[in-house]
Amino acid sequence: MKLHSGLFTLIVLFISVTIFGQEGQTRFGFKAGVNFSSIASGQYNEGGIPRVGILFGLVSEIPITPEISFAPELLYSQQGNVRRFNEMGSNSTTRTHLNYVNVPLLFKYYMNDNVSIDLGPYTGLNIIANSVIRSGGGAPSSTKIEEGINFFDAGITGSIGYMMSQDFFISARYSRGFTSVFDNTADSLGLRAKNSVFNLSFGLYL
Repeated sequence: MKLHSGLFTLIVLFISVTIFGQEGQTRFGFKAGVNFSSIASGQYNEGGIPRVGILFGLVSEIPITPEISFAPELLYSQQGNVRRFNEMGSNSTTRTHLNYVNVPLLFKYYMNDNVSIDLGPYTGLNIIANSVIRSGGGAPSSTKIEEGINFFDAGITGSIGYMMSQDFFISARYSRGFTSVFDNTADSLGLRAKNSVFNLSFGLYL
């Protein structure tokens, strides 16, 4: 119930900030891309490599001045971490799969007609989390993480965008969480482990 109400709140937040844009000037579209994510913690990220995941969702742009726009987004984002370690002579991996619905609230500054710099906060909800363990050459075993995950995430995100045409764009973005991924920040999963995500994406305004 808590997750459902939180997800509803994020969707309402996205809709609200776009509705109050300047009538006839707000642009809507979609984007998709690839994430390279990790859980930034000295303990938890030991032996870690980025998890490769996908992102997709809705974008909007509300002009404020000719150079500055407000650009909220509603995105599904696959994040997490991959750890490799040696267990009794066998190479094993533990993958933490975190799946979020994120709402970045960006301010976009156009340096010229094509290049923009975006910066702003984001908030998100972890809708499902799984731990996937593969020992040696055996088959992977997936377990849903029921406890210990902080379902709420918040942080800051920034990107560089390039308009390929009037409607088509590409961007490179980095996001860093301020909140802990795990409820218990003193456990073996690491102290104050936070999301760290770099992504590349493309999109189209309709």
